[in-house]
Amino acid sequence: MDDIFKNMQKQGKNDVDSLVQWIKDSKIVDGSKELEEKARSLFRGAEDENDISLEKFKEVIEKFAVEQKRNFEEVAQQLEKEGPTVVKAVIAGVSAFKDVMKGK
Repeated sequence: MDDIFKNMQKQGKNDVDSLVQWIKDSKIVDGSKELEEKARSLFRGAEDENDISLEKFKEVIEKFAVEQKRNFEEVAQQLEKEGPTVVKAVIAGVSAFKDVMKGK
């Protein structure tokens, strides 16, 4: 999970929206607006919501694990399993954006 987060951070995708999407894609929360808003609320208080630290992300995941009566490692493994898909999507998005900016 840490490596995936760091990769997303390098791509500038460690903002609340991207991390909540990762949490949703990993099925840690279902697609309901209520749980999505709950996830977003756990990030409040971060120094910069566009640059979430790994420590803050782990804190949020720990809170979700407790609420779901699961342990942190189980939730982290679930994130790691889905992570490659998220990272590929981020890289594809960045690549498409660069192509547009180059006028391709």
